[in-house]
Amino acid sequence: MKSPATRRAPVIPRPKVRPVRTRHEALRRYRRPLAIACLLLAAAAALNELSSGQLAQREVVVAVSDLAAGAVISPADVQLQRIPADPEDQRLLTDPQELVGQRLAIAVPAGTALRSYLLVGPQLLAGSAPGTVAVPIRLSDPAAVGLLNPGQLVDIVLTTGDGFERQIRSETIAQGVAVLWVPAADRGEFGMLSGSPAEGEGIIVVAAAASLSDDLAGAVSRGKVSAVLVN
Repeated sequence: MKSPATRRAPVIPRPKVRPVRTRHEALRRYRRPLAIACLLLAAAAALNELSSGQLAQREVVVAVSDLAAGAVISPADVQLQRIPADPEDQRLLTDPQELVGQRLAIAVPAGTALRSYLLVGPQLLAGSAPGTVAVPIRLSDPAAVGLLNPGQLVDIVLTTGDGFERQIRSETIAQGVAVLWVPAADRGEFGMLSGSPAEGEGIIVVAAAASLSDDLAGAVSRGKVSAVLVN
């Protein structure tokens, strides 16, 4: 009788793999490996696209805290910070000292990278049609300024007459002009507008055709000037 050490291990028959005969059968047999391969390829393509489109780090000026529209920038309001930014964007500001004393055209949240078109000045008209100018207008009711925000479209209405010697007449002297700047409004303890008018005595700045600038700027001397919000 043979010892256990000399016994041969039993031979396990290999399963017979039937050859693939049709495309449908091949897809059904290898669908899981194919799906995994497709997922890996998609992930690799996505990572490659992200790495190629990643923006370089630039040191630019950002707002330290929330700044209101019309606020005059102080040294404590801004700081330099490295952020991902387009190296070709020439409107990004990189010198905090150049901003001190300038006035914001719109409200800016904390952490926002400051650009030249956010300031009151020639850049306010960036993207406007040729021949557009920034026109300051004094509204007859300074409290109405608190209802306006930069970017809104308004009709400028001039009302003349007193109802006695002269008939009251209203005329739209500018239609659908964009508000570029409004002064910062004082807000109460709970964020509501206070009763006092905003600094600036009712002055707003709108984008209008150059042909309308004289008529708009001097409108308050001819009657009551108001701004009507439009869609």
